[in-house]
Amino acid sequence: MKNIISIILLSFCLFSCNSLDKDEYEILNLTINRCVFVQTDIEELSKIADEQKISLDDALKFSDAKNKDRQYTYTISDTLYSPDLPTDIRESLRRYDIFDEGKNRSNQSVLIDFNKIKPIKAKKRINSPVKDSNYLGNFKFHRVLFDRSGNRAYIQVESPKNYLFNTFGLMLEKKNGEWKFKN
Repeated sequence: MKNIISIILLSFCLFSCNSLDKDEYEILNLTINRCVFVQTDIEELSKIADEQKISLDDALKFSDAKNKDRQYTYTISDTLYSPDLPTDIRESLRRYDIFDEGKNRSNQSVLIDFNKIKPIKAKKRINSPVKDSNYLGNFKFHRVLFDRSGNRAYIQVESPKNYLFNTFGLMLEKKNGEWKFKN
C-alpha cells in the first residue's frame, strides 16, 4: 500500500511539474492564432492582378475577399516539444536573459490539453492530415521560454514544409497583464 501511494505521489509530482501553466497556454493560443494562416501564393496573385488589371495589393484584397468564408483545416502536434534552437539563437536568448534553463522546464516535452486551445475563425483543428486544398498543414510548437521576470517570452514554431518560413521564433512581452507580440 505504501508503494502504491508513493508511486501515485511521484506521478502527480512529475505530471504537475511538466504541465503547462496559464501563461504558456495564453502564449500558445496567441501563437496558433497568428501562425495558422493561408499562405499567399504570389503566382496566383500575379495572375489575378493581370486578369483583373489591378495592383498586387488590390489582388491580395480580392483574393482575401474571395476566400473569406472558406473553411480551412489544420493539424497540430499533440506535444509541445523542448526547443531545438541553433547555437547562435540560444546564446542570443541567454545574453538577453530570455532563457533561464533552471526556471523554464523547457527541456521537458509535454502533451497539450486541447480543451485549453481556443478555436480560430474560419479554421478548424482536425486530428489527422487530409489531402485537399483546404488543409493548411501540420504545425509543431515548442515550449515557451521565459525571462527571469516572467514578462518576456520566446516561442519556437515549425510550420508545414510548403510554408515560406519553416522554423522560426517569436518574441512576446507581457504588458498590463496581457501578452503581446514584439515587433
